[in-house]
Amino acid sequence: MTEAVKITVTLEPDLGDFVRDQVENGSFASPSDYVEDLVRRTLERDQARKKLEAELQKGIDDIEAGRVMSLEEAFDSVYDELGWDRPVQ
Repeated sequence: MTEAVKITVTLEPDLGDFVRDQVENGSFASPSDYVEDLVRRTLERDQARKKLEAELQKGIDDIEAGRVMSLEEAFDSVYDELGWDRPVQ
């Protein structure tokens, strides 16, 4: 396991009160746990955003390269992949 890093955070009084309230109501064991949870969630959200941007770029690259299909072809492909019969319209 890696060694923890100590970082001091100074909050405005209302924010500090909010963090203390979160600890007092049992949501977190300590102010450090609260801040660590916020940082972890921010990191996860940032990683998810970067992954989404990369996938969107793949789609843009496909469009620019002419690798496209009609909506009907796309639905057929999904139904085939799932092994489902396509409903009659």
